[in-house]
Amino acid sequence: LGVVLDRAAERLYLVDERGREIPVEQSLLLFLRLIGTDGRRGKLAFPITVTSQVDRLLEGSGLEVIRTPASLGELTKAAAEDGVIFAGAVGGGYVFPEFVPAYDAVASLCKLLELLAPVRRPVSELVADLPEPTLVHRQLPCPWALKGVVMRVLTERLRKRKLDLMDGIKVFEKRGWAQVLPDPDEPLVHIYAEGRTEEDSKALEAEY
Repeated sequence: LGVVLDRAAERLYLVDERGREIPVEQSLLLFLRLIGTDGRRGKLAFPITVTSQVDRLLEGSGLEVIRTPASLGELTKAAAEDGVIFAGAVGGGYVFPEFVPAYDAVASLCKLLELLAPVRRPVSELVADLPEPTLVHRQLPCPWALKGVVMRVLTERLRKRKLDLMDGIKVFEKRGWAQVLPDPDEPLVHIYAEGRTEEDSKALEAEY
């Protein structure tokens, strides 16, 4: 197993025993698979933009998934609540609240080694067993003055659809879901989409 830490030692990136980088989406699912088979009980927190595979992966595990708005502040706030044993987002950031309710790469590495110790299987095998998320993400330039207009127009056009308005607009349909989310710091709008297949994801993203 190899690891890379970012400069702030907050985010952890993994390399398997064959020298191949593990995609951050699957690194998150690896933590979940290990926690789900470890016998622990509690809540796990994820931003609303994280793949729906987390819900499927934890079915029947006795662990409860809670969703938060997309910001790091909201995720760490949720991680500090009673009963939360793990929080994570795509991008190499993991939170183990029993140590500290914030990203910490060294703590995450220690917990990963602890979870791997009884498994006795190569990391590459564990990752090969994981589902491959089809989530796509795109950023579109959007002037600050038009962000509100974009959201109001979309809310009006999608009012008869199944929506989640926790953060931005997330719309659900048979092919999957798509989310339009204004960036809090830059003149951008984020579009996330996850379909049953990669083609569905790209089609949903293109539509929105």
